[in-house]
Amino acid sequence: MVNKPKQQGTAYETFVVNRLNEMPSTKAQRLAEAGINDRGDVLCEKPTFDMVCECKNRTNLNLHQTLAKALEKSGQFETVVYWKKLKRKGGNSKRSSDGVPEVVAMTPEFFEWLLQQVK
Repeated sequence: MVNKPKQQGTAYETFVVNRLNEMPSTKAQRLAEAGINDRGDVLCEKPTFDMVCECKNRTNLNLHQTLAKALEKSGQFETVVYWKKLKRKGGNSKRSSDGVPEVVAMTPEFFEWLLQQVK
């Protein structure tokens, strides 16, 4: 049986894939864990480039370190980190979103490159 954090991570990756696939000219798929050859969690294919997504569904995250590790794993600058931050609220045993439900982080170079692609 798979542990609960693993199930939550898989569910969030699937959510990201489904949302990306709703966009025109976009094909997204979950990537299998490949040990030393692991590139990330999700591959998003666009006509002009491919982007690797690392998906995190957790309470705390060092975003700088996570993005650096994702870039190292993917081996390409077209890499982003999706982070869904969760927090326990009051007597509620379930975690719920805290502030903005999700953020996407990328390097300034990738962001600037994306801006140049928009005509």
